[in-house]
Amino acid sequence: MAPCRPGTALFAALVWSGAIALAVRAVLRTDVDAGAEEGALLGARVRAWYRGTMRPFVDWFVDMGVSPDLLTYAQLLLSVWAAAAFWTGCIFLGGTLMLLAGTLDVMDGDVARRRGVAGPRGALIDSVVDRWAEAITFLGLGAFFVESWVVLAVVLAAVASQMVSYVRARAEALGVDMRMGRVQRPERYVLLGFGAGLSSLVAHFRCEAPGPAAHMPLAAALVLLAILSTWTVGQRLRHALASLGEGRGRP
Repeated sequence: MAPCRPGTALFAALVWSGAIALAVRAVLRTDVDAGAEEGALLGARVRAWYRGTMRPFVDWFVDMGVSPDLLTYAQLLLSVWAAAAFWTGCIFLGGTLMLLAGTLDVMDGDVARRRGVAGPRGALIDSVVDRWAEAITFLGLGAFFVESWVVLAVVLAAVASQMVSYVRARAEALGVDMRMGRVQRPERYVLLGFGAGLSSLVAHFRCEAPGPAAHMPLAAALVLLAILSTWTVGQRLRHALASLGEGRGRP
């Protein structure tokens, strides 16, 4: 049966529009440190606003003595839940869980720094969990779109997203600073999270039957993510090669 609930979708759209309008207003009033990284798609101003918005929650976690590792593992559990939601066609739930997982991904590092426990061990755990969380999420998306051409975009987006992180890790291991790039983890969370939410609203407005064909906005977000992530890999690779010079072979 088609999910014909345009009234509910209209209410959700109004709530989303109001929240986005308030967020944009707050972002425009946010001060950005001179020299802040502007290369990412979201921009330094949006990132600064979001961290400021999350600061009360970070303060609460610090006051409660919550371990940063606990937030990292909670992010993984939310990603597994999001993957299951995508797999079963609960697209709005999957997108919401992705945004929550992304929030925890931001906060675990802030909590670690505030508690004075940031270090190589935590950074390693965070990186490994991030890779698993992304892979599992794309697995859920791939299962949902498995009978559609969109599965190709899912595969390319998954591979390119992993390569974005790999090029940074490999370059930094060789001594190259690699914080640049248009699409990083926050952009991936936002593109897929909001893409899933918008896709669900459109499906309800149009009273379309559940299934991949009803979620072309999410498909568009995946195609865009695949293209931008591939572009980011190229950006980072060019930057790394320029920084490393003309040497050949392994050091």
